Amino acid sequence: MSTASSTASSASVATTPDARRSRDARTFRRYAAAAVLPIPALMIATQPLYRPAYGVTDTAATLEAVAAKPTAQAVFVWTSALALLTLVPAFLAATRLARRRRPVLATWAAGVNLAAYLGTGLGFGAYDLATEVAARPDLDRATTVAYLDAYAAHGVFSLGIGLFVIGHVTGAVLLGTALWDVIPRWAALALIVSQPLHFVAFVILQNRYLDAATWGLTALGLTACAFVILRTPDDEWDLPPIRA
Repeated sequence: MSTASSTASSASVATTPDARRSRDARTFRRYAAAAVLPIPALMIATQPLYRPAYGVTDTAATLEAVAAKPTAQAVFVWTSALALLTLVPAFLAATRLARRRRPVLATWAAGVNLAAYLGTGLGFGAYDLATEVAARPDLDRATTVAYLDAYAAHGVFSLGIGLFVIGHVTGAVLLGTALWDVIPRWAALALIVSQPLHFVAFVILQNRYLDAATWGLTALGLTACAFVILRTPDDEWDLPPIRA
């Protein structure tokens, strides 16, 4: 075989797909994780300040409050949708940051938070939208109240609420503990206390301003995670891609 043909053959092999390394997307994934992290907690932190039916448990009174402020309820539904879309990616990114230092605790934190925030889709998410629609003036209020009460009494709804209430409180404590010394300690402490305080503010005190502040603590902790992720080298964030 001639030298020219050998060179051409070698060049052909070097440019085949099997010889090329897959494109490295680790930097993009890190930046995407950092961008998503603060979003859900910030969305939820603002909601107590304008949610029309905050603290209302009676269905008829809830619909009256929503009907009186339909625009505020629409904002609440849309910010809830954005929070639901970003909650799971955000908490997975935060637990990923902790997994090398505290792998077992990070695994538990990921599992509990996943159960909690996936559970919201079984409960709050669809119910809040149904409430906005049911409050429209062209619908019969007695019928919609009965429908929403039956909806809330369904076992799947109760399962979702139970997963969320238990999971998001214990999950925040686990996550903050797993991130101790991974992010600044004040940020880890903010995560640890945020959701237990949220439970007190929402369930016991019914104080919308304190409730907003507690989710603000969650947002601070997740924002600190975002800054640490931005400074994390790709090789510490994930393995490089293998050859195709």
